[in-house]
Amino acid sequence: MNGIIRTIEYVDADEVIKLMTKIDYVNQHHKNAISHHVATNGDPLDYYYTRLPDGKKRLKGVTKEILIDKLYNYYFNGTIDYSFRAIFLSALDEKVRTEAPKEKTIRDYNTSYKRFITDEFGSMDIRKITPSMVKEYIQTTTSELRPTKKSFYRFKGVLNLAFDYAVDPERQYISTNPVPKKNRAFNKNCVDNPRNPEDKAFQPFEIELIKKTLWERVERLKYDVNGYAILFAIETGVREGEIPSLKWSDIYYDRVHIHSQQNDELRDGKKVYYYNPTTKNEKGISQNGRYIPLSQNIKEILTELKEKQNKLGIKTEWVFARENGEWTTTVAYSESLYKLCKGDKSRGTTGLGLRLSNNHAFRMALNSYVFIPMGLPATERARLLGHSVDTNLKYYSFARADDYLDDIRQKWDSFNGTSQRNQAESKNLIDFTKEKSSRIQDSQAFLKNFI
Repeated sequence: MNGIIRTIEYVDADEVIKLMTKIDYVNQHHKNAISHHVATNGDPLDYYYTRLPDGKKRLKGVTKEILIDKLYNYYFNGTIDYSFRAIFLSALDEKVRTEAPKEKTIRDYNTSYKRFITDEFGSMDIRKITPSMVKEYIQTTTSELRPTKKSFYRFKGVLNLAFDYAVDPERQYISTNPVPKKNRAFNKNCVDNPRNPEDKAFQPFEIELIKKTLWERVERLKYDVNGYAILFAIETGVREGEIPSLKWSDIYYDRVHIHSQQNDELRDGKKVYYYNPTTKNEKGISQNGRYIPLSQNIKEILTELKEKQNKLGIKTEWVFARENGEWTTTVAYSESLYKLCKGDKSRGTTGLGLRLSNNHAFRMALNSYVFIPMGLPATERARLLGHSVDTNLKYYSFARADDYLDDIRQKWDSFNGTSQRNQAESKNLIDFTKEKSSRIQDSQAFLKNFI
């Protein structure tokens, strides 16, 4: 009898030891809370559950012991993906859920990852990446890509996001963050930020290359909504957020009504896009937006897009709608523009190899290579682009065309009663300047194509 009891006690104790070992192991690796779901009339199940480190998947067990066993198997069997890419995605997911960052911040992280992180580095086990390996990778990458300091800091931001996530006491995949804090060794590989405003705009020949490429693409593909959206942005200079929210009811026979934007926010941990009936400069108080003349180029883009939607049976209120009728998103648009200009590393494409890849560069180009040569005053340029005159003059207006300056000179001379002889001398001086300015000649050539 005693022997049987001792045997039973021994077996029970062994199981307890095993269970305590598992609990201790799970406590070291799993930091998310274990919750108890109590059965109700509507849901008869009674179980324990917890979220896995990725924040999306859940494990369940009808008893706490069963759940502990599942968690032990999960961590002990190495089912966690310790690759840098997986950790980065988990870290970014946590940041989105807990900090609700702006859409631009999320996009910057994703864009910087695609630009600076190679497939080889992304697949490395984060636990085996040493400080010297990180320094060498940063040195090699910056030497090859020659980023601006702003882009370099975003690169470091990607690295720090992943490594800080892995260091966090909730996980402790690694003991310290191997990213170097000092930047002196890498700054020499960085180029200065563009000092000239014109460096922030697509140049006329780049605009023509983008348009040619896109027209060929939209004609070739069954339906390329973001291709049409980029063409529309070139001709109108609209903001990125103003593209998805445009409705067919905003298109008139002679004008386009810009009075809304697409925004996003987190709802129950999920990103949701919503319609904002104001533009950025209106700051939440609608003033009926602004109007853009329906030029022949804009009309051609919208007409062809509408015909394709009708042909494919796409019934939607949105101008730039996907095939299911829902509006495109700012993320989809910006990614399409980036891949067009810079390429897609995952597919081994290089794109057009352009310096810039942002929508703002279209606004800058339209203002200085089209509106100014057309002779539009700053008040009209500002009205068409939806910002203040001060903003237009300070940040957007860097190109000047001879015809525009000549027109001002003539009006000025006429107002002051300048003699015909002095006007002729001024005209000769402007003609001499015109021969020296290749940038202005490019702008004039672009203007002819635009008109």
